[in-house]
Amino acid sequence: MNCLDEMEEDALRELFNLSFGRAAATLSEMVDGEISLSLPCVSLLSEEEMVRRLTDVYGSAIGMVGMRFRFVFAADRAIAGMAVLVLRAAEVVHLLDALYGGHVPEEMVTQVEGEAMQSTGDVLLYTCVSSLSALLASEIAGEVPCYYRGSLAALHAFLLPGAELARAMEGDSALAQWLLLRVDFALLGKDVAGSLLLWMDGSALPILKEGLDRFLADPMG
Repeated sequence: MNCLDEMEEDALRELFNLSFGRAAATLSEMVDGEISLSLPCVSLLSEEEMVRRLTDVYGSAIGMVGMRFRFVFAADRAIAGMAVLVLRAAEVVHLLDALYGGHVPEEMVTQVEGEAMQSTGDVLLYTCVSSLSALLASEIAGEVPCYYRGSLAALHAFLLPGAELARAMEGDSALAQWLLLRVDFALLGKDVAGSLLLWMDGSALPILKEGLDRFLADPMG
């Protein structure tokens, strides 16, 4: 992968795995059930490639909670990113059933969906991102999560304002690169499967590399 060597990439997977493991433990408590997790994967993608890859997995209709964040290492050394909880739109109701401990009547779904998904995303995404920030020895600045249900064609609306700078520098949005971290999960026996995604502005890879190198030099620091 551009800018990260094999050891750094392995370290990034390990740190993301640890961070999402903590978020998954929280989700397990929230739904009173067991969760299975995939191994994390790391990719460097354009926005178009990201949308295509997610569409291949989830189809065109999704439910998605997104939280913008920044890992801040110094005043002029920060990484802008987005943490996202995503699942197929049809499985949103199943997740609501799991969260409420029973079937949510159809007439109530619209009432509770937005607030329940946003609050769930708030807990899970902040747990994951703050854990990763601590492991990278950075400060964290985050925004309140927002919930979206609809087409993946609107994914660009979830991308960071920081990307606008990267795109301006590239001169073409198609050339903007995103570092995508992904872990898939399933709530066993509850008909819910999804992913926790974390993507960061690819132009900030040199800053991330510095953080990973510090971790590798002193993992207990």
